[in-house]
Amino acid sequence: MQRMRFGMTCRRGDLVLVPFPFTDLSTEKRRPVLCLTDADGFGDFLAAAVTTKGHHVHGCSLDVSVIASGRLPSASWVRVDRLITLSQSLVSKTFGRVTPEFLADVIAKACERVGVKPQA
Repeated sequence: MQRMRFGMTCRRGDLVLVPFPFTDLSTEKRRPVLCLTDADGFGDFLAAAVTTKGHHVHGCSLDVSVIASGRLPSASWVRVDRLITLSQSLVSKTFGRVTPEFLADVIAKACERVGVKPQA
């Protein structure tokens, strides 16, 4: 993976490893996230948490059919109710990429979750 000014390059649809903070900001845990946007001029991107705990109301299954390249170590789900802005400099590893169709589905569900109609 190419190194940039802000750390590893990440693009929309990438599955990457970052230190993900707990909601009370007491600590953080290295976790995979799905990049929902490309990094902006400051190196920041919007991401959704990835979990190995299934059966979330707001989860999207990351099965083999939606991973375009690479792989995750365990069966996983994207949590569209766990969105965060992160710095590209925090990315320590890239696991792979999801299909464009899956990414569009995740973004549509995230928009729905926050009460915004996704653009066509």
